[in-house]
Amino acid sequence: MSKVKKLLAIVLALAMIMGMSVTTFATTTTYEDAIRVYGIEAGEGETVTVNAYQIIKYDATGKYVPVIEGTINEVDGNLNPTASNVLALSERIGDLGTPVSFTKVGSGEDAYYTTQAGSSLAVGTWMIIVTGSDDYIYNPAIVSVNQTAEGIKYGELNLDTDSWGTDVWLKKSEPTIEKTALTSDVQGVQYGDDIQFQLKATIPSYANNKKNIVFTIRDTLDGLALVVDEDHPVVATLAGQSDSTLTSIVNKAFSNGNISVEVEFSEAGDAYIREHGGEEVIITYFAKVTEDAKVTVSELTNDATLEYSTEDDTNTKADDTKHYTFGIDTTFSGGTITENKTGEFIKIDSNGNVDYTDNPGEVIVTNGNALAGAVFELHIGSATGALFEDASGATRFTTDPTGRLEIVGLDGDVDYYLVEVQAPTGYTINNTAVKVKINARFDGGILTGYSVVIGEGDDSATTNYNYNYQTGETTISPGVNNPYGFKNTTLSTLPSTGGIGTTIFTIGGCVIMIAAAGLYFASRRRQENK
Repeated sequence: MSKVKKLLAIVLALAMIMGMSVTTFATTTTYEDAIRVYGIEAGEGETVTVNAYQIIKYDATGKYVPVIEGTINEVDGNLNPTASNVLALSERIGDLGTPVSFTKVGSGEDAYYTTQAGSSLAVGTWMIIVTGSDDYIYNPAIVSVNQTAEGIKYGELNLDTDSWGTDVWLKKSEPTIEKTALTSDVQGVQYGDDIQFQLKATIPSYANNKKNIVFTIRDTLDGLALVVDEDHPVVATLAGQSDSTLTSIVNKAFSNGNISVEVEFSEAGDAYIREHGGEEVIITYFAKVTEDAKVTVSELTNDATLEYSTEDDTNTKADDTKHYTFGIDTTFSGGTITENKTGEFIKIDSNGNVDYTDNPGEVIVTNGNALAGAVFELHIGSATGALFEDASGATRFTTDPTGRLEIVGLDGDVDYYLVEVQAPTGYTINNTAVKVKINARFDGGILTGYSVVIGEGDDSATTNYNYNYQTGETTISPGVNNPYGFKNTTLSTLPSTGGIGTTIFTIGGCVIMIAAAGLYFASRRRQENK
């Protein structure tokens, strides 16, 4: 009886040894029913296919052997598939026989793929091939079905966490592109402002046999232009460190004054891209606001895109930043009212009064007149602050025949002050500095509306606007809407000459002439009576 026990112990030990002969590529989690593959995601509109190809089988003698002889490395008598082995086999799937298809089970983070109902995987090692995704790069991976003394154990594969090691490739990677503004408070911007931007992208992890890899970062500026000089350097890092190859291709892409960027990683070669798979690229640079659109709101969009190689094609991801400049007494943008102007600030004479009509932006002046030809400067921060200069280089702005004072390229939440420097002909200068403030409203970085406040305290007028970022339409919103009337008084009448004037001499001359005529007629009557 003791001999039987010893024999059973030996058989059990041998079975355990054979079961452990693939532990170098088996996962620690096992199941009784089927293999489970986690971490597979499908983008919107994508249909992902998951197939398993057997690369190591369990033969009739109780040994693990390659499905294709000579394709798997051996270490100390045990099969040990390397990354190179798997890559080579992924190019020979036609020689591996009919694959086993997997289906999705569950949803969310707990979802996994497994064999279809009624289908199971034979003992051995299987290569998992995922196709049909553009959002993610899925490289070949392996999972095993082990024969143990307790029975068959099915392994687990997690494509989100498992890898061949950082020096080879990730089993799953997602290329990303992120665009942000590093300069604080730049939802509203002013013409001439410098903004620092950051581009952040993740290089996909490509298998060692991937050729002709496309990985290109593009950035298109709208209403902005690159600023590249000693005070505004372009800085690029790879995995948080400077890299001479990256610096070279980035510097080639950025030129002062340009409105677009194209960083071609293919210039560095496939090996460079594969070597840095999974690492993050960060590029920072500066751009100047140049927009000169004569509209109430000018949306400046900075579009960054990433083009990258997928399994058999290329895909693109994108991100952007949005910034806005504003104007007063300027053209409505969007909708059916693009021919009309707003009228927040109207120059009028001392008798005039202003109000809006029922038509958007239409202003009526009663009991007086709108005045053209008044010249103003716009100061930033205070009545004596720096002068605002628009995109045309102008620092002085003149009222038109309707009394409007068109100024574009203004920031939100900045105090501006209008100061009259030249009155219309026949009028005196009004020395009152008039505060101008644009209060913008944002939702998640997107402009939803704003108000234009002219003047301060009781001597102020507010006009409220709604903004539709999808159509670019600006409309006057219900509420407090009244234009600001800035008055000039007429000059006093000057005397015609100096001294006491000619009036007294005229009167005296008339008296003398009348007296002379009276004496003449009296003399004639005396002569006629003689």
